Amino acid sequence: MRDYQELATKYIDGDGEQFEDVNPADGSHVLAKFRLFTRADAEAAVESAASNLERWSSTPAPKRGAILLKTGEAMESMIDEISELMTLEEGKTLADSRAEVSRSCALFKFYGAMAHKYGGITLPSADPRTRIMTVREPLGVVAAITPWNFPSSIPAWKIAPALAAGDSVVFKPATKTPLVAAKMAETLDAAGLPDGVLNLVVGRGGEVGDTIVKHEDVVAVSLTGSTGVGVQVGQRVASKGVMTRVQLELGGKNALYVDAGADLALGADLAVRGAFGLTGQSCTATSRLIVHRDVEDGLKTRLIERLKTWKVGPGLQPGVSMGPVVDQNQYQKDVEYIRAGKDEGGKLLHGGGEGSQGLFLEPTVFADVSPGMTIFDEEIFGPVLSLTTAESLENAIELVNSVEYGHTAGIVSRDYNHINSFIDSVEAGVIKVNKPTVGLELQAPFGGFKKSGAGTWKELGEEALEFYSRGKTIYLGY
Repeated sequence: MRDYQELATKYIDGDGEQFEDVNPADGSHVLAKFRLFTRADAEAAVESAASNLERWSSTPAPKRGAILLKTGEAMESMIDEISELMTLEEGKTLADSRAEVSRSCALFKFYGAMAHKYGGITLPSADPRTRIMTVREPLGVVAAITPWNFPSSIPAWKIAPALAAGDSVVFKPATKTPLVAAKMAETLDAAGLPDGVLNLVVGRGGEVGDTIVKHEDVVAVSLTGSTGVGVQVGQRVASKGVMTRVQLELGGKNALYVDAGADLALGADLAVRGAFGLTGQSCTATSRLIVHRDVEDGLKTRLIERLKTWKVGPGLQPGVSMGPVVDQNQYQKDVEYIRAGKDEGGKLLHGGGEGSQGLFLEPTVFADVSPGMTIFDEEIFGPVLSLTTAESLENAIELVNSVEYGHTAGIVSRDYNHINSFIDSVEAGVIKVNKPTVGLELQAPFGGFKKSGAGTWKELGEEALEFYSRGKTIYLGY
């Protein structure tokens, strides 16, 4: 096993409290030790980003793009190393880690290529001696605040478009996954990113995060996190008295609806993948399974059969389907939700047990779950799936929309009238048809409705560059 202390010492050099980065598969193996950043460290990071903004923003966009392309290629050559680190630090299976690192490589390449066409458009004018054109400019110093559940791909889809646009970045990853963040910073450095353009800050949200978002030099904040934290960040930005863009991707309580006449084997497979892949630790995870009454019994049978093949264990172990939860706090929250499901009348169909060592839980399925029950309404962020019966398509849509969130939603159906009604009526930023609620392609925009996001700026795709840049319109008379 590799020694990660040198990486931590090089990139995580704060003046705050001592911190240990622990492998969640056993709860005791310390990957590295370091000191967290303080408010003063965070202020210094913003100042560094500000002082290095001009030389980066004045670098021609194709040259910026070349560095991003080189970063993606370098990460690709190190996919085994980075994937192992991610599994050790976050807990997901090695296969899931490899998929995430692969997507991160593609993100850097995509935005590296986009930088080569970074610009504006030409428009006709009513005046025959006037040309109208638009140009895009860098925005300034931006903050990227990212969660632990996708420690590589979410930072990549924020940092890559920001750098492509010519911004300098203050990057605050979760304290649970700082080594993956440090590895990304190291790779960007090796690819030729100038010093001070990306500034890594590892520390507590209430201390360093608060300092960053309230700093007058930070002109945009992109956060992926819980809805509660997103509300706090929005309030802090609003209190600055300085116009600051805010991009928020927050919690989810996503539903998959299995329609009458649907392929039940497909429905069971999509439900299991969506609910228990990544240990359910995804804002797009399938947390609610809504099933038409006519196919409920058949789906339950196939669901349990599918789960019997689901193996839980350390992510580096061959054949493992689901790893541990990320830490003791998340483990305890998940256990409390399972207890709430039992106490509030949910029928336990599968799982519900606690692991004897490490931070492992069984994939857990409750039936007879209805609106108003805790496990129906609240985001769990763990391997717990709630099954609710629908009397009709209209009832199913009502159930899907009955929560406060609107990230993703899916339908399994062969009826295109039902599919199109679902697409038209469901309040979610992403609709999946005969696909799992999890999984996003980098070229397509992503953003949630209701309490799942701010609803203003999309991430991913070409649209991401709009958040990190500003436009000028030019009237050219001749």
